[in-house]
Amino acid sequence: MGSSMPEYDIRREARHDWAVYLVWLLMLSAGIWAMPHLPARVPTHFGLNGQANGWMSPAGAVFVPVGVSVLVWLLLLVAPVIDPRRRNYPAFLPFLRALRLLVVLVVALMFAASMWRGLGHPLQVGNVAVLVVGMLFMFIGNSLGRVRHNYFVGIRTPWTLANEEVWRRTHRFAGPVMMVGGLLPIVLLPFWPQAGRILLLVSVLGSVLVAVVYSYLVFRRIASN
Repeated sequence: MGSSMPEYDIRREARHDWAVYLVWLLMLSAGIWAMPHLPARVPTHFGLNGQANGWMSPAGAVFVPVGVSVLVWLLLLVAPVIDPRRRNYPAFLPFLRALRLLVVLVVALMFAASMWRGLGHPLQVGNVAVLVVGMLFMFIGNSLGRVRHNYFVGIRTPWTLANEEVWRRTHRFAGPVMMVGGLLPIVLLPFWPQAGRILLLVSVLGSVLVAVVYSYLVFRRIASN
């Protein structure tokens, strides 16, 4: 990386994320408005069959998702500061900024779906999850090849962390796999919703497993040369 590349600046990044703060404001405003109208048990978790299997109080259903998104955002914001490979983050800063916003948006969309369902409107929340998580998976897969060697973001196995060439090859290989894994459940969803929800889970777990195995095989191949 050239010497002209600016260093990661957490204050600049925090100022950049004004859209994230707007999403939180909308979540809190909508949630506080909805709280008096919500039932005593708000459905917040749904099984693969689309049926609710987890509930929270109205206050929990409103404030827990906001708190979770704040914590995840903070982790993504602060992690580069404490990463020994901090110098590599500016090389993929647009991806990191988009990831912070998209993760918060995913939580916000699932929050909105839960609120809508809690207010008594018919909605298959599991289908919403397939759409938003599948699209997030596709975005990550499309951008994965640009993520430089680091300890917090990307496919972190013992072999990718030990060798930058293994990191590079693994991320270039896993990116298209993740894109397909995010797209297929979305395509299947209109025709066979339950299968689409199951396929999303399989795609997430399968992509991780494939990436781990591939990184090991590449490491072995490089080590043997």
